Amino acid sequence: MTRGFVTLATGHIKYYKMALNMLRSFRIHNPGVPFAIVCDRHNEVTEQFDDVVILENANGDYRDKFSLLVNSPYDENIFIEPDCLIYRNLDFFWDLLSKESDFSCFGWNKGGVKCWFETDDAFNRVLEIIPELKENAEAPLFNPGYFFIRKGEKCKKMYEDCLDFAERIWSDEVLNKHPHILCNGKLRDDPIFNIGMLINGFVSNERPETGKCIFLPSKYTINRIDILNGLLDVTDKTGKIFDDCSLLHFSTRRANDEGLYLWQKTIVDFYCKNSKFAGILNNRIFEKPFCIYRYVMTRVKRYLIKK
Repeated sequence: MTRGFVTLATGHIKYYKMALNMLRSFRIHNPGVPFAIVCDRHNEVTEQFDDVVILENANGDYRDKFSLLVNSPYDENIFIEPDCLIYRNLDFFWDLLSKESDFSCFGWNKGGVKCWFETDDAFNRVLEIIPELKENAEAPLFNPGYFFIRKGEKCKKMYEDCLDFAERIWSDEVLNKHPHILCNGKLRDDPIFNIGMLINGFVSNERPETGKCIFLPSKYTINRIDILNGLLDVTDKTGKIFDDCSLLHFSTRRANDEGLYLWQKTIVDFYCKNSKFAGILNNRIFEKPFCIYRYVMTRVKRYLIKK
């Protein structure tokens, strides 16, 4: 049986660059662990991965992520979104996820329909066009930035179901305008994955206390951060402390505008070049200058685009 991690990059080169940043941070704390990329072309980034799977008919949307269910290269795969950075060894992912079901994730096992189709009109409409739900709103709820796939007939069935459900929703005149399930005018993959899990009997691992994965780090206060030595502690807006975190999941649309992301990415770049500057830059005093630089550059870019 083969095991390994996998990420996805199709379309714009920025997704490939984020995938490389994530890979480099992963290898600091997970040396020797196979890591693959599912993508739409070979380039200098894909050469850095252990295995490469080319999607011959990539779509550049939710369908590419669904294809991981059948195109991931290993018998057991853990997918990680390219807009993540890794701060710890991730072996515990296997223990927490592979025992649940052939497809599993970190999340909750209820609320996954009501969360996305939140209005009565949308909820009733999705029950009409996907009668397999049988008025069941208790689908798993999770952010598909990292999940487990055991390849086989069960995941193949979920892949086919996800494509089918997405087509039903996208072709519906009510749901294809529902803002909660859209991102930049395109259908989000999150609600479809949630529904697919419910229909196929897959479950989430309810937010474990160990190995916390932090989504949208801009919503947290960073207490300790050291990507080279594996330290990450944060506090959320309610005052709850999360220590010994393993992963920061940035938003794809925001990652390259985040000063925090730029700073951490630059440290990893120097580290991979065996540069002494990695250790020097790995100090909180450099975080604010990077954030200010990125803030200014982002607004200059937006101004120039408007002109």
